[in-house]
Amino acid sequence: MRFEKERNFRLIARVIYALVIASLVGVYPVSAATTSAQSQSPSLLGTVNYDHGTVVWERLERRTIKQRTITRYSTALRPGRSKVVSHGRPGVAELIVSYSQRDGGLVRSHVLSRTVVTLPKPRIVLEGGDAALAMIHLDAIMRRVMHMVATAYTADTSGGSGWTAIGRRAGYGIVAVDPRVIPLGTRLYIPGYGMAIAGDTGGAIVGLRIDLGFDSYRGAIDFGRRDVTVYQLK
Repeated sequence: MRFEKERNFRLIARVIYALVIASLVGVYPVSAATTSAQSQSPSLLGTVNYDHGTVVWERLERRTIKQRTITRYSTALRPGRSKVVSHGRPGVAELIVSYSQRDGGLVRSHVLSRTVVTLPKPRIVLEGGDAALAMIHLDAIMRRVMHMVATAYTADTSGGSGWTAIGRRAGYGIVAVDPRVIPLGTRLYIPGYGMAIAGDTGGAIVGLRIDLGFDSYRGAIDFGRRDVTVYQLK
């Protein structure tokens, strides 16, 4: 009789312990694939069962589905610039999770079912610069490739009126070229700078030289002088 009472006491103690563990797991649930570890409003389903030393229980949990980020490329943005078009939102999934624990050991979990309550909406980001070239079928629109020496200028440092040979204001996207090498009005793509138009000339811009327009003196100084690859587009 005494042995039977002790066995019943140990059984009751294990069930109480399992209930405590179940409540803690409800607060700190095990992460599921493609979901965050954060659980929303978990609730115990049914009763806690004890079978041959193993305590088993189930919970209904709502978990956040992480939203993905979609990157789109735009030639309208300058190199290194990005713009968030849509912040999107995470989704919500409802899971039935089975938990088990044997003889006070580790708590194990298994997702029995998963139902998407709210679909996530992706975050959409526009990227400019060199990555924009990835969206261009270069073979289809490229006329030729040239390796040139590039310098930088602004309207204030060009020594002229600030207006270019094609009648546009000097600035970012307007480059000075030797018209015998690149005709004025030609569309160009320059990695590290972006899309440009051959819109001006200069006394020192002869042969395989190109002068890249910038809106600020600081931007021109930061660029300095460097070797570039120039893609002439159709």
